[in-house]
Amino acid sequence: MSLPDGTVPKLPDALIRRAIHTARKNWDCWRDVFEHGSPINTNPLLESELRFRAFLKEYSVGRTIQRSTHEAFRAELRDKALFSDAVGEDSGRSLGELEVEMRKRFGTREGARSLISALSKIAAFVRPERFVAWDQYARRGINTLLDRKPSSRFATYADYLGAFDQAWNGEAGQDIKEYLAKAGAQEAKAQERFLRRVLDVCAMRIGGLAERGENRRASSSGSKPAASAS
Repeated sequence: MSLPDGTVPKLPDALIRRAIHTARKNWDCWRDVFEHGSPINTNPLLESELRFRAFLKEYSVGRTIQRSTHEAFRAELRDKALFSDAVGEDSGRSLGELEVEMRKRFGTREGARSLISALSKIAAFVRPERFVAWDQYARRGINTLLDRKPSSRFATYADYLGAFDQAWNGEAGQDIKEYLAKAGAQEAKAQERFLRRVLDVCAMRIGGLAERGENRRASSSGSKPAASAS
């Protein structure tokens, strides 16, 4: 996405403004989940069966989990330390390792289908200051922001999270922060955990997600990492 002189173009203000609007709507709907903090096992998303079922349906990640195991899946994330430990590890490697183990028991297609879209989405909701969802459009957008071929593949979720961090710590993240400063936004949502979601929405738009779809999913799941792709 670099210009002929090698510089990186700024994210358009209009794109950032629309992304903030979309991210804010999503944040307001799930505020108690996003802002819960620790401990993970008391987060409303994992404590409430109804909230969890609504989450799976709204973000279309339930289809990657065997239908008969949805409640057992939620209970394991809530009650066992493996998930909270994985979410507490910043690189994303632990989350990827947990996905491989849980896929055998909860994944569809007899465990052949990856659960990383579901696990990363849940992680992004319970710890939004660190994690983002494994989304096909966002991955294309992040590649574009980093001046890579949009279809370039990430071998693991940790690789994608590292690339997202690179974009966040680079020009794209700075553009979002500068826009908020210019707009004089002093609201509580103007914090890193919210602004990373703004970058996530920007990346999805750059990656080709239409605005109607973006508003519906606000950061939805995608396919599995390249190493285990179907």
